[in-house]
Amino acid sequence: MPQRSKPTNLYARAGIADVGAFYRMLFASNELLHADYFDAPNQYDLRWTKTLWVYDNVRRGASVLDLGCGSGTLAVLKRKKVHLVGVDLSEECLAAAQRNGYDETHLADLQQLPFPDASFDYVCTMDVLGHVQFEDKDAVLREIRRVLRPEGVTLHGVEALLRGVRKDYDEMSDEELRAFIRVDGHVGMEDEGEIAARFGEIFPHVETRPRYILCSTADELIKQGDNYGLPFCDDDFLAYVRTLNHTERRAFDMAMGYVFRRLSQSNITLPPSGFVLLKASAHELGDFYAEHAEPLTPAPHDFKSSAIINLDSAAAADYLVGWHAAEDFPPVARWLGRLGIVRFTAAPFRFLRLKLMSHLPELETTPLNLEFHLNGQSVCAFVLYRYDWLALTIDVSEFTARETQPYELVIKPSRTWQPSRHLPDNGDERELSIAVCELEIEG
Repeated sequence: MPQRSKPTNLYARAGIADVGAFYRMLFASNELLHADYFDAPNQYDLRWTKTLWVYDNVRRGASVLDLGCGSGTLAVLKRKKVHLVGVDLSEECLAAAQRNGYDETHLADLQQLPFPDASFDYVCTMDVLGHVQFEDKDAVLREIRRVLRPEGVTLHGVEALLRGVRKDYDEMSDEELRAFIRVDGHVGMEDEGEIAARFGEIFPHVETRPRYILCSTADELIKQGDNYGLPFCDDDFLAYVRTLNHTERRAFDMAMGYVFRRLSQSNITLPPSGFVLLKASAHELGDFYAEHAEPLTPAPHDFKSSAIINLDSAAAADYLVGWHAAEDFPPVARWLGRLGIVRFTAAPFRFLRLKLMSHLPELETTPLNLEFHLNGQSVCAFVLYRYDWLALTIDVSEFTARETQPYELVIKPSRTWQPSRHLPDNGDERELSIAVCELEIEG
């Protein structure tokens, strides 16, 4: 296909000798992405729109290969009982993907995948192809085609060059090139037409859609303003976004994600942007946005299968007001702010068990008061005055019914703190009181 002349060996020109180590520093994460902890409201968070696009296009029970899997951003696909395999250059990223529920992970070069021909129903990349050098791209696409089954589909979120706004590589000075690549490691960005044409040489059926020109996360807007100088929003609006705290940025991203989903569901055509969603196959493609859509909410939990029920997972309980997303401490736990509400449905039970801790400053001299209420009745109150995990067992037998019914657990701490106000170089602006893990009920 006709192409512009592209510079080669951009990693070397940017002074990056160890590519695996470079990406490990950028993308290795301990973030908890496991399907059991992915709450349904997260589908509206703009951070997960690419993941949910894949989720809505993958058939239940299929085999999925995630190339450049990072820490496992497609882990929620396990809700559909898929066999999920990850490939990456970083052992640290692969270990995180394993923790997040991937069935297999492999340390491998994308040009030499360690799988037989026709192994997978779907092959996916998210924010990866912009990191593949121009001279390697066709080999990677041929490998994708080789391991894809004859009627399989390949799904990609691709960083795209927005001409007229951002310089092409051959237009950058050496200094500009080094600065640009070291932000995100993008050594192979092409515009939407070039991306589609390249896939078209390998796959008979290719569709693309530009996304994110109208919707970006708060952090992405700030990053674009700080590192790329792109005019994605007005200066006054960007200044406002910089003032948002953690909770406000979360709300901002949720609103942006909701708008993004409505734009997609309405199949609204957007102008070219710096990101492209792409589907390709040897066969005709189905619906671009929701070929195999199904509700994200997990199946109802079977509370009769065991005497002890763990309420940590999204399938077992709804963590409503006051809770931050589950984190891999370890153990897996959720931070609580000023008030925490957990709702669940359960058969008769006697004991409520949990472990909790706090990082509140001066806890020994100014203890934390905690109250626990079940369906509006006080079941426990005590003072926390030491650090480390505390195992708590509450006898609630006099407050529970004799038949299965819904329950609402409320935890009320007396105060919170913000790490960013107490610890130098700590950017955590959340209001935190206690962390809670291993929340269980026992019959």
